[in-house]
Amino acid sequence: MVWWQEALVGAVAALALSPTARALDVERLEVGMQGDRYVVEFVAQLDAPADAVHAVLTDYDAYPTLDPRIKESRVLSREGDHSVHLYTRMRGCLGALLCRTMQRVELIEERPDELLATAILDQSDVEFGVTRSQWQTNEHGTQLVYRMEIMPKFWIPPLFGPPMMISTLRSGTLELFTNVEKAAKERAVSSASR
Repeated sequence: MVWWQEALVGAVAALALSPTARALDVERLEVGMQGDRYVVEFVAQLDAPADAVHAVLTDYDAYPTLDPRIKESRVLSREGDHSVHLYTRMRGCLGALLCRTMQRVELIEERPDELLATAILDQSDVEFGVTRSQWQTNEHGTQLVYRMEIMPKFWIPPLFGPPMMISTLRSGTLELFTNVEKAAKERAVSSASR
C-alpha cells in the first residue's frame, strides 16, 4: 500500500472506532487479508443478556433490520433441530465506485451460545465463507466473539479494492453488532415487562 492508501484506511478506521460511531464496548476489531481471504476478528462487550443476544442472532428473517446491506434473508430449510439453510442477498459498495449484489446460501449450525455458518459454494457468490459467532454471559452482560473469513467470487480492483473492502467490512461489523446490542436490549426489556 502507498502512503495515501494507508492514511485513508487509518482515517476511516479512526472514525469508525470513535465513541460517537458505536454504543457497544469494542475490545478488538481487526480486519485484514490472510492470503486471498478477507478476515474479520471482533470481540465486544454487549450491554444485553446472552439469551436476548441469542434470540436476535437466530431471528434470521430479521437480519435486514440489523444490517442495511442485507436486502433479503430467509430460512430455506431446517435439518433437525439445530441446522438451518439460510439465504441472504446483500448489496454492498466499495466507496461510490463499485456496488455489487451478492447472494449467499449458508448452512448454519446452531450450538449452545454459538452459530457456525459455512457458505455452500455452488449456491453463493463466494469462493470461501465461514462465520463463527460465540457469546457468553459475564458480569457486564454478554461477551461476543465473532470471526468471519470470506473470499468473494467477483473481481475486486487490485489497487484500491482491498483497502476499501477492509474499510467496508470494518464499518459493517460495527454497525451490525451495534444493532444486535440494541435489538437484544429491546427484547430483554420487552420480556421483563410481560
